[in-house]
Amino acid sequence: MNTAARSRSPLGRMSLPSPGCRICGFTSRLTRQDTIAEVLLEYAAGWQRLLRTPGVSSRRTGASAWSLLESGCHVRDMCLLFHNRLDAILGQSVIAPRLSVGADTDTARRYRDEEPQQVAEELGRAAGAPARRLAALTDDDWDRDGPRLSDPRLTVGFLTRHLLHDIAHDLARAVRDSSQQ
Repeated sequence: MNTAARSRSPLGRMSLPSPGCRICGFTSRLTRQDTIAEVLLEYAAGWQRLLRTPGVSSRRTGASAWSLLESGCHVRDMCLLFHNRLDAILGQSVIAPRLSVGADTDTARRYRDEEPQQVAEELGRAAGAPARRLAALTDDDWDRDGPRLSDPRLTVGFLTRHLLHDIAHDLARAVRDSSQQ
């Protein structure tokens, strides 16, 4: 990873390059392909630490903000959906019926009922599987796009960096919110 001009990431011990997102510090263009799997696992570990904190609540911190538990569930499901899409782009499977990762009422209700320890374990597995796939990609794989995606710029590399930014962004908010409680 480029060592020039770094800012602190939400993980505390891992620095991310800047300039980038002013909220979470993530800069996708400086995240190298050979480190992406490791970064994904680091973010998942950060989420697992938060979810394993005693007293994790499903209580929301604000009207539009998810609770730490709900956000952790969402990140787990984003990793599952990403792995499914990655497999489809690489020709390993077809894109399965839509996996809901949104904030609809049924999803949020289900998320609030889950156990934080179990979500932490599931999140680790959900991030580990695509991380292993990402670590084994060839240079050509990173530029592949999905035949069912409408924009050829939506390559494996782009989608992967988008996932990492989403996870980093949610993690930064969760760390900030948990430190304010």
